[in-house]
Amino acid sequence: MKKIILSCLFALIICGPAFSQSNKLDKKLDKAVELANSGKLSDADDYMVKLLKENPGYGNGWDLLIKIRYKAYRDAKAMDDMLFNGNISVTTKDKDGNEVKSDNDSLSSAVMAMLNSVKPSKKAYDKYIYTLRKALLFSNDAENSSFILRSTLIDTEVDTAVSKKALKYFNSAEEEFAKKNYDKAAGYYKRAISEQPDFYKASLYLGDCYYFTGNYVEAINSFKDAVKKFPNLLEPRKYLVDAYAKEKLYKNALDEAINTMLIYPDLSMNIKLEDAAFFNGKKTDMKWMPRGVFPNQAGDPAKDMNKYEDPDMPQAKGCWVFYQDAAGKIKEFCNEKGVITKTNTLTKSGYMEVFSWEEMLKNSNDASLDQARKMEKDGYLDCYVLITCFHYDLYPQYADFVSKNREKVIAYYNKYIIPQ
Repeated sequence: MKKIILSCLFALIICGPAFSQSNKLDKKLDKAVELANSGKLSDADDYMVKLLKENPGYGNGWDLLIKIRYKAYRDAKAMDDMLFNGNISVTTKDKDGNEVKSDNDSLSSAVMAMLNSVKPSKKAYDKYIYTLRKALLFSNDAENSSFILRSTLIDTEVDTAVSKKALKYFNSAEEEFAKKNYDKAAGYYKRAISEQPDFYKASLYLGDCYYFTGNYVEAINSFKDAVKKFPNLLEPRKYLVDAYAKEKLYKNALDEAINTMLIYPDLSMNIKLEDAAFFNGKKTDMKWMPRGVFPNQAGDPAKDMNKYEDPDMPQAKGCWVFYQDAAGKIKEFCNEKGVITKTNTLTKSGYMEVFSWEEMLKNSNDASLDQARKMEKDGYLDCYVLITCFHYDLYPQYADFVSKNREKVIAYYNKYIIPQ
């Protein structure tokens, strides 16, 4: 639990063996790991792109490509820092040859903005983020990709202004935790929280101390306290599910797993939801389907999303042509989030994504849409497309939908995803 944080996913060295070698595809990853660790990132990248083109649903492959592209970004950033290092400036002069002060010089600002936009690290970062999004079009088990997108672009920043005294107690707690002196560590974490009640990591790791000593009741209390303080962060909720299960409070574990999904349907929660269902004598039934294209957007995709020009950008085929065409029909009635805010005769739904699926269902008999047809008939198409078929790009619509339809979403989970 503790220390399973972003840094382990952003490791600069591609470690091997990176995966479990559970199937033939996993074994093919060794070559990419070897290339990456020998400094041949471009070759490793090319190898993985080819492998994923042939096996687009391969989550472990996407997660490794993500590590490779993150390493490329970090290398590019190190080079940029060395070259720019704050030493580049642009000076302009007026018609009389006098230097224009930078504060009033729009041209200098524009040139510097242009230089920053073409930095290798900027391009590498855009490619990295784009790849995270692309992975989730085709794979529902690229857990690292899902986690990184959420933690990088969705989660709010925490612990940005920790006091020196609170940090001192926290560091002492970390030292004791590393030695497995959990009781002593808990004492220091408590003192850090006393100094600074909004100290996220201290609140979270205090629960870990209780968890590792088998005191699941106190672990539950600590994680619940962290959830109360930081309701939009998933990690305290994930650990609360684990603690409930350890204490054999299986119904609580299942309810909290669903509550966590309502904050953000991170792929890493699928396993926890499955485990919680199992302890309650149930099975999960996720009828997810891969996407043919990126989600339709009401805003400007070039500005908001697709900054990297992918030579293999997914192109709409078959039923997905009707999906993509739907954006032009409904866009004028939507706000920038894709929420339908203007009266129209096209749909009773409140979301661009739901209307886009309605258009697919109306114009195509493709068998891949059978589950969507069933959900439309049952009145749960909105839940199916925004929850089961969730994609990061849909988060604004998802968040709006869940906030207005919480009871319906919970009913959907209990009726279709975790049937009796």
